[in-house]
Amino acid sequence: MSVTFHDGTNLLYRNYTGHRAWNSTALLGLNPSLSYDKMLIDDYNNEAKMKELFARPGAQNCHPGGPGASRLGDYVNSDARDVIVVKGLHQWVEQVGTGNARSGSNYQLHITFGLDGQLWHLYATYYGDSQKVTFSSQCSAGEKVSHTDHEGFSKQGRRK
Repeated sequence: MSVTFHDGTNLLYRNYTGHRAWNSTALLGLNPSLSYDKMLIDDYNNEAKMKELFARPGAQNCHPGGPGASRLGDYVNSDARDVIVVKGLHQWVEQVGTGNARSGSNYQLHITFGLDGQLWHLYATYYGDSQKVTFSSQCSAGEKVSHTDHEGFSKQGRRK
């Protein structure tokens, strides 16, 4: 599996992360003394769990670049190209109308991954009833941080 994890030194993404690793609590804005944040830190923001989540259908069927583009699973299962986890699960947002007294609310979260100099946000949901996190197949484009891809090739502009 070609899911790798930013350790703070990758040239394409280190300025975006302030030279911090993908699971740094400072980068993610998580507070280890809060129970939900601690659960994300301990149970989900580790390499084994991330690889497991990327192998599930939600992440596999995400299409960075929109409909008709390659599936994230094509990149994740490739030996030729890396998907780099730049920021682990972060940014809790309660989904309105999902909570009840017995099971609690559902929350939207996301991770940020890098693919050829482009940042992408892959969305996940924390389900209050099962207390599990699952990636959805929805992702959105973030910041373009470089015209250089992971192999060091630069996108060529047109000559006038």
